[in-house]
Amino acid sequence: MKMHERIRSYIEASGLKLNFVAEKSGINPKRFYRLINGQSPLSIEEYEAICHGLSVDAGYFFKNKFLETKNEQKVI
Repeated sequence: MKMHERIRSYIEASGLKLNFVAEKSGINPKRFYRLINGQSPLSIEEYEAICHGLSVDAGYFFKNKFLETKNEQKVI
């Protein structure tokens, strides 16, 4: 799953509105929609701002991916 998909999934599962997260993140809503829909690349600064707006650690959206990869390597 791509990063923007992970973030969007988290937002939707949390019952938050995209406009609310954009505002909390300090990102222009039009830009935020492009980011969250995968239409624009997500910069590190924007990623950090979104994490801050969601009140999650910057490593949150990486954890499951690394664990899946680690588990796959053990299968060999």
